[in-house]
Amino acid sequence: MPMRARRLVSFIGAALAALCFLAPTSSQANGRFPLADQLVVDPQDPSHIVLRTTYGILDSSDAGGTWGWICEGAIGYGGTQDPAIGVLADGSVLAGIFEGLSVTHDRGCSWAFAGAPLESEYVIDVSVHRDEPSRAVAITSTGMGTGFHVILAETNDNGVTWTQAGTSITSDMIALTVDVAPSNTDRVYVSGIVGKVYAPAIERTNDRGKTWTRTFFDAAYAKDVPYIAGVDPTNPDRVYVRLSGTDTDRLLVSDDGAQTFTEVFSTASDLLGFALSPDGSRVVIGSPVDGIHSASVVDLAFQKVSSVQSRCLTWTNAGLYTCANEFVDKFTVGLSTDEGKTFSGIYKLAEICPLACPSGAATKTECEASWPPLAATLGVDQSACGIVTSSSSSSSSSGTPPEYRGTGGCTCGIATSPGQTAAGLLAACSVLVALGRKRSRRGR
Repeated sequence: MPMRARRLVSFIGAALAALCFLAPTSSQANGRFPLADQLVVDPQDPSHIVLRTTYGILDSSDAGGTWGWICEGAIGYGGTQDPAIGVLADGSVLAGIFEGLSVTHDRGCSWAFAGAPLESEYVIDVSVHRDEPSRAVAITSTGMGTGFHVILAETNDNGVTWTQAGTSITSDMIALTVDVAPSNTDRVYVSGIVGKVYAPAIERTNDRGKTWTRTFFDAAYAKDVPYIAGVDPTNPDRVYVRLSGTDTDRLLVSDDGAQTFTEVFSTASDLLGFALSPDGSRVVIGSPVDGIHSASVVDLAFQKVSSVQSRCLTWTNAGLYTCANEFVDKFTVGLSTDEGKTFSGIYKLAEICPLACPSGAATKTECEASWPPLAATLGVDQSACGIVTSSSSSSSSSGTPPEYRGTGGCTCGIATSPGQTAAGLLAACSVLVALGRKRSRRGR
């Protein structure tokens, strides 16, 4: 698969025609290269880290010393989806997927879908409040035939209950990302593409969704796809947006609440990583080709600090985390305590075991059959997990990607959810295939 993103306009038409033949069913291996691309640290417990990978979600309770694997099927998805993940104040984990919002309150041993207003909605992104992490928002992007159902939902109780915040966004928008301004939680930004020409746009609300104001980008960026990278922790008017283009990815910044933007960085590679320092004084960006660049937010004069092939960036008081290419960088997740100049590996592909759950737990039951082929593919020493296996099942060298048992995924065989027409399903799936993998622009 080429690294450069393809123009959305031309892709959607092709995807609608080819989707049934290309998308894996829930019983097929997803065949994806083993990578990690989003890392989120628990806002109240820095030793609790959640990692999204192409083979499920990993959970660590000891700052990356050990990792427990959760298969896609236990969470509620399959195929080639990349859930938008968030961690709340009590350690609950959110996973926004095509089938809805999947939530676990016991660190991954059991998952359940949120009810109305998110039931059967495509939850494309989530954002946890920085200073009050029992609160979070989710944005939907559900295909409804002639348009999309885009609502902002919110929780105030660690994801137990959800309500719609304000009014729906106009149905001509395909929403992609959402972020809450840390210093003013009534200010929320949503990015997406609009209309038949898929014009990039930002929706902003100053009153928690009661009213929305739309801003379009300059004509020079008319064919690009916008992803909110982050909002300044002290200034709700300063918002960073990553634009994914046919030949170039760019980082833009606005100091007037997304009314106007200034381009501050561009690259011919995919710009996948973005993080602000905890005090908001510095910003880092990452690319699988160009490595990691750092700048002061005062001048945004970026300088290269590392050649690590970065696919995600998350900056906490413990340091700067990045997702990398283990076959080049010698680790899949690294931690830097010198602002990205050097990294120590805290996770390699084979350093996982099935998540430790009580006997009979849903995750333990659901993932049992998927584990052996995954362990063989990643080269896991199952004896280190306390698992005794026969040589035939534990030492396969076929390199066959793991076969997941999870339900769902974007295929022609999936049943439509209530309110979703077949056309809407295909449209939403097309967007997922084209864009979902590039949402990993920051950790929250």
